[in-house]
Amino acid sequence: MPLESAAVFRAGADLTVLTYGTMEFVSEAAAAESGVDAEIIDLRSLWPLDLPAIITSVKKTGRCVVVHEATRTGGFGAELAARRPGAVIRRVAGSLPARAA
Repeated sequence: MPLESAAVFRAGADLTVLTYGTMEFVSEAAAAESGVDAEIIDLRSLWPLDLPAIITSVKKTGRCVVVHEATRTGGFGAELAARRPGAVIRRVAGSLPARAA
């Protein structure tokens, strides 16, 4: 599969998770732990963005969550949200607890 094409990492019906890299596994664990039937889309590359794959999945599930590691503002998730004017956007941000030395 070419890198410019997104891939379905995990099929699901409740919501679409758009992610890449290590966060695929974090998203998979969160879906399993919460019991949510999440469709996890591995974006594989951020440019060019595979909008047809994203749109197909979001139309199927009706909901979308963007999961990524980034700074609090100006990250890739904000760029994706900006492509959908009028959508209800909620930011969920957090940090992992510091590890003991």
